[in-house]
Amino acid sequence: MVANPSYLTNCAHPPSVLLEKSTPHGGKFWKAVAHPSGLALQWGRLSTAGQGRVLDLTRCARSNPVQEMMDRALAKIHEGYRLC
Repeated sequence: MVANPSYLTNCAHPPSVLLEKSTPHGGKFWKAVAHPSGLALQWGRLSTAGQGRVLDLTRCARSNPVQEMMDRALAKIHEGYRLC
């Protein structure tokens, strides 16, 4: 994977992942969007805005937000989340 995320500036739609998990209380979601400046994360219960944070490039795996998104999404899938 390319270590320089500047290629993301040319993407018409930034790479993203949306996952959901069923729970006894209605379910929850996890969303990640890769941007040239870092990775935007959002999570919470379904039908809510949830909460979020942005990881800058220095906190992303190999300074690559797409790689960080993939690593985190795989971890969530192993926790029982599914792709939407």
